[in-house]
Amino acid sequence: MQENLQHKLKNRHIQMIAIGGAIGTGFFLGSSEAISMTGASITIAYIIGGIIMYGIMRALGEMTVDYPTSGSFVEYAKRYLGNTAGFMTGWNAWTLFTISCMLEVTAVSTLLDHWIFIPHWITCLVLLITFGGINLLGVKYFGEAEFWFACIKVAVIIFMIISGTYLIFFNHHVHNITMNNIESYKDVTVLFSHGIYGFLQAMVFVCLSFCGSEFVSIAAGEAENPQKSIPKAINGVIFRILLFYVLTLLVIVLIYPTDKLTRHSNPFVDVFSQLGFGRSADIINFVAITAALSALNSCMYVASRFLYSLSLNNQAPKAFAKVNKSKLPQNALFFTFITSFIAVIANYTFPENILAYLFSMLTVAIIINWLVIVASHFSFRIKLKSLQRKSIYHMPGFPVVNIIIFIALITILVIMATTADLRLGIYVATGWLFFLITIYFIKNTIQKKG
Repeated sequence: MQENLQHKLKNRHIQMIAIGGAIGTGFFLGSSEAISMTGASITIAYIIGGIIMYGIMRALGEMTVDYPTSGSFVEYAKRYLGNTAGFMTGWNAWTLFTISCMLEVTAVSTLLDHWIFIPHWITCLVLLITFGGINLLGVKYFGEAEFWFACIKVAVIIFMIISGTYLIFFNHHVHNITMNNIESYKDVTVLFSHGIYGFLQAMVFVCLSFCGSEFVSIAAGEAENPQKSIPKAINGVIFRILLFYVLTLLVIVLIYPTDKLTRHSNPFVDVFSQLGFGRSADIINFVAITAALSALNSCMYVASRFLYSLSLNNQAPKAFAKVNKSKLPQNALFFTFITSFIAVIANYTFPENILAYLFSMLTVAIIINWLVIVASHFSFRIKLKSLQRKSIYHMPGFPVVNIIIFIALITILVIMATTADLRLGIYVATGWLFFLITIYFIKNTIQKKG
């Protein structure tokens, strides 16, 4: 079956989807955990994470420009690694981004506690209905909503960087704190507050922060001119994201001692509140909510497209491949929407632990996806070489970059497996992948007998 989707995402939509997808809950809430694990060296962690992410994006971008599809790395896994890999990757990706929807609505309900307490399950219910409706309106409306959400995020992050810089240089109290912090960070034991192991643990949350960068490839299936817009988005956006992350966290660690930041909070709100800038804290909390809503919007879109692609490849029920008059995969979107309601039940039954569980499971699923992208690209390049053909958007450093990224991601998984608070994701992912393999072979056996 061929894809039959709309092609109404403009270049500005693609650019902002790429930015908006990567600046989400993982950054605004996960960074507090990362700072508590490694201190001021969190800025170094984000530089390294940004470089790794850029390598992954270039690998994915090269395959995307060569063959644009809403199936993204799932389709590439199938084409270059085989049907089994495609099946496992596709369902893992759908699960990842459906759980992401649950995470984002839970994050918004948590962030709202800064102003007013509303039972979290009620917030989750309202948000899922609202954003399910936005996605059902059409891809043009999704793109427009995501464009403005991302604009708000970027604008407020820039505001934070500028206001933080102003405080550092022109506010006497903050300037003195900054100077004291800089002096203390000269001590390696302070800069890396929990040593190399703590630094590697922080990389787990760095990975979580960069989740969503691959959205740009998925949107290629509904872009007007993917050969032009995808390279432009990848080349430009990864540097802007890295700039936003590093500069923002640099401001945080300079104007407030990292050992005094509370672990289970929004560090941006925490810093400005404790420094006495309550209004700025409100603004930062607002942008964190906007970031979560933006990510929710994107994750619902992405999850439904993965399910649609799986159905096209006969790896999911055929009903999910059907599109409505507006060329929307309505059944795939509705199934994703309904599954996301698990968040409502979870927030009603055990609201205290849900965020930690979701963070852990998402991180492992993200790393699995990235490993698949790197492996698919390796096979893709070998295939191109056998055909004596070169790609349009060439990834530099192959195959050394692929190998380095692969080792780095495996190392992060090992760190998670040896950390009590993080190993839950390893257990759940292992069980889930084993389940998918079992289902795949049962499905194939039935088809062969039939």
